[in-house]
Amino acid sequence: MQHTQPLILRRYEMGLAVGWTLAIVILLTVNVWHEREQTVETARTQARSNFQRDLTYRQWNAANGAVYVEVRKDLQPNPYLAHIRDRDVTTPSGKKLTLVNPAYMSRLVFDLAAQGQEVKGHISSLRPLRSQNGADPWERHALETFAQGATEASSVEEMGGTSFLRLMGPLRTVPECLKCHGKDGYRVGDIRGGISVAVPMAPLWAIAGRTIRLYLLSFLLLWLAGLAGIFAGGRKLREAIRQRDRAAREIEALNRDLLAMTSELKTANHELESFCATVSHDLRSPLSCISGYCQLIEQLPADRHTSECGRYTGIIGQQARRMERLIQTLLDFAHLTRGALNREATDLREIGEEIAAELRFSSLGRQGNVRITADIVAECDAALLRVVLHNLLGNAWKYTAPRECAEIVFGTRAEAGETVYYVADNGIGFDESQKERLFEAFHRLDNADGFEGSGIGLATVKRIVTRHGGRIWCKGALDKGAVFSFTLSRA
Repeated sequence: MQHTQPLILRRYEMGLAVGWTLAIVILLTVNVWHEREQTVETARTQARSNFQRDLTYRQWNAANGAVYVEVRKDLQPNPYLAHIRDRDVTTPSGKKLTLVNPAYMSRLVFDLAAQGQEVKGHISSLRPLRSQNGADPWERHALETFAQGATEASSVEEMGGTSFLRLMGPLRTVPECLKCHGKDGYRVGDIRGGISVAVPMAPLWAIAGRTIRLYLLSFLLLWLAGLAGIFAGGRKLREAIRQRDRAAREIEALNRDLLAMTSELKTANHELESFCATVSHDLRSPLSCISGYCQLIEQLPADRHTSECGRYTGIIGQQARRMERLIQTLLDFAHLTRGALNREATDLREIGEEIAAELRFSSLGRQGNVRITADIVAECDAALLRVVLHNLLGNAWKYTAPRECAEIVFGTRAEAGETVYYVADNGIGFDESQKERLFEAFHRLDNADGFEGSGIGLATVKRIVTRHGGRIWCKGALDKGAVFSFTLSRA
């Protein structure tokens, strides 16, 4: 839970945005399609109304045996009714009237409507008596469907560069029609033709366009509001995740600190036990010596007091200095690794060469070769790493003293993706069974008798390496040298 993948959250957020966009597009498309269908249906309803009105006028005309209308310049007797004896009559006042049957009346009304931009009508047939009543391709197809049982035909078509809703219904022969068309072979129930109505779509499309623009604006605002909500929610979620991760990191840091404190406490308790043992042994030893010589001084006879007292007091002073060095070593060990780490790029090769020079100068008569294999730079606390190298190189120099020529190497190697620092020597070595205790405070090797030391050096090295987040271990064999290796974690 330490790291939340922002890419996954971003993909989830973008997925929601894309899904919301698709939903808006689909809903807008459905609404626009529905609005267009509603517009077409409105035009169809208007066309049906006009068709029904025209059909009603025809039925009234037919039911009344046609009507007589005054002859005018624009209304002449119908030549197709010439076979009717009383087609033309004259009133007592001298007005000339002509018979207008349903078909003639429909044609006259349609011609009048054609002069404007309103609904247009046309009467047509597959067997027209007049060429003007001939069916166009659309009407012909509609009339053919009527012969197959259809009761209505409609669609949006272009006429003269303008969009119209065209609707056509059949005209069936009724008994009143036989007065004029009986000679043409029609029988009651036959489909003589049909009336087509054309409703202009431009006004209806204009109304639909305004509604669609309102849809577009509404859905745009809804889409933007949804995106704002998605991204605002995403920001809040990312902030909540950051806070959660921050809290998790703080908890992990507290746990690490607690584990480190627990480890340090265990180490301190162990060192305290060792310290008590050292106090009870190493500090008691010089104190016992001092106490013994003080008693000897008190028991000296007067004639020998002056000469022997000087020798005894010298020994007492030597033991006191020994105890002082031991106490200072304990204090250094207690306080050396308590401060904060100051990590920086440190040239360990330079520090190693300085320590090697100090070791050679301290034993001018010794033959020894201290080699540093390559440039060694590490991110570490320079002062503490100087203590580490001083102890490791100092121990190597000390325990190679029995050799005619000391061979000491300080270098690095790569293991499991990390840098391992090591100090190897050809000294007296140690028993492998004791390697786990080498880094305990105040513990000395069984074969280290005759070599000076307090048993604090390697314990100090381990504490410093551990504080750097690293680890330390060793390999060796009796009289075959030793290798001490350690790692340092990155800052």
